[in-house]
Amino acid sequence: MIDFKPMFENEQIRDIVLFLSGRKENGISHPQLDGYCTMHGNKRISNIELISIVKKMRENGDISFNGKGGYKKGPNWKEPRFVTEKK
Repeated sequence: MIDFKPMFENEQIRDIVLFLSGRKENGISHPQLDGYCTMHGNKRISNIELISIVKKMRENGDISFNGKGGYKKGPNWKEPRFVTEKK
């Protein structure tokens, strides 16, 4: 089981979005992503900031729409550093 609290305390939101969008084939829905940020982020990021980050990530090809109101791996998706370093 993943402990999200330290992840949200220690990692960049962008890297967390990469991680969550790459966990499953269909990625993650925006409401679920926003819920994680609200529950574990301790008001670290607002919904507007999350939307802005996600928009930039889509434009860069890091993530793409999954056709179900969420995001999945994009053509330029790379595993976040905290995953490759097994933090």
